[in-house]
Amino acid sequence: MSHFVFASAELAPLLRQQARRFTTGYLHLHLKGGDPAEGTEPWVLTYYYGRLLFSADQPLNPQILLKRLSRFIPRLNLEWSQRAIRVLQERLIKDNSLPELLEAIAQLGLIKPGELEDALWLNLLTDFDRYLFERAGTCSFEVEGRVAQEAPIGGFELEPLLQEAARRHDRWAELKAVIPTLLAVPVVNWDRVNRYRLTDEQRQKLHALTKDGQSLEAIAKKLCRDRLEVASLFAAWAKKGLVSLQTPPELLQAKRHASTTLLAVDDSVVMQEILRQSLSKYHVITTGNPAEVLPLLFQHRPHLLLMDIAMPGIDGIELCRVVRSLEEFKSLPILMVTSRDSLLDRIRGKWSGATGYLTKPFSESQLNAEVERLLAQQQDHPSPRSPRGAKTNPPSPGLGYLFPFGDQAKA
Repeated sequence: MSHFVFASAELAPLLRQQARRFTTGYLHLHLKGGDPAEGTEPWVLTYYYGRLLFSADQPLNPQILLKRLSRFIPRLNLEWSQRAIRVLQERLIKDNSLPELLEAIAQLGLIKPGELEDALWLNLLTDFDRYLFERAGTCSFEVEGRVAQEAPIGGFELEPLLQEAARRHDRWAELKAVIPTLLAVPVVNWDRVNRYRLTDEQRQKLHALTKDGQSLEAIAKKLCRDRLEVASLFAAWAKKGLVSLQTPPELLQAKRHASTTLLAVDDSVVMQEILRQSLSKYHVITTGNPAEVLPLLFQHRPHLLLMDIAMPGIDGIELCRVVRSLEEFKSLPILMVTSRDSLLDRIRGKWSGATGYLTKPFSESQLNAEVERLLAQQQDHPSPRSPRGAKTNPPSPGLGYLFPFGDQAKA
């Protein structure tokens, strides 16, 4: 068994130089980390007659192959498909034949023509992104003839892989100025999005990708897409000012300062997200269901309530009257955020007990200024508030919170 030592940026030339020695078997690599105390990280490249076939932290086997394939083939992540695969594995356990297992999976329609090759190609490139150009270490080649029987495809020529890996390395270097780490979490600038005039479909896509507050790494994994593709997409959005990318320390600091709680009620999911992102320095709880408002008020004791007027079941005017009828919330600041801008609507809002009125569309600065004004007024004239954590009894859900629904709710 031949052993090799390589410095940072020397691995790619080594693979080229030793291409004839690496035939069928496993190239075991031990990669050094930045801190010598961390030890080494294993990496195994599977070769099939001199062509690269697979990359993982261990030699090729059915379990690790299916795990890596599910990273790029969404169908393999479905619960029913995973159960079906387990049944197939149990039936084929005696033979333990990887090609036979993959053929059975393909017959179920879980892997379609071309997907296996595409997934294995991306699997190699994804690991090359991480290891090929900037890690030093040692490696040794182990000849293993069984790979010839287990190989699911014929593998890939080394040179095209290395050329594509170099192109991706340059692209990652360009993105680093915008995306320093894939652990960054994208936060939408909805005020900028509104001015940019995106289509409803683009808005929905942006909302769907960012609503869970996941990192770029997690988003790529959830979508089963190439990490570079996802990073390029968000970098383009970041350059246009549509999103900002916050690192975990920044998110933690923001969370520590979010001691003021706001409750926002709007039946539009997009508007809920706009309010959440525009008021990012506060802890914002959102709901689109008016029937959830009272339980949330009693549970979280927010410092301010924002609500739309036009909502299903009960409108904001009537809901505001209900909130004001409760002793605990007689002085709670309530900001109407609505597209209704007539004088009559403003008068009705004031009579119902609203302390502020903001019409859509509005800018992020306008929204924050109005919220800060109402919160400052509340500090100047504090009202009795039950301490957080104190036991209170919200209205019974079975009574419908005493809300007049249907036509009776229309004032």
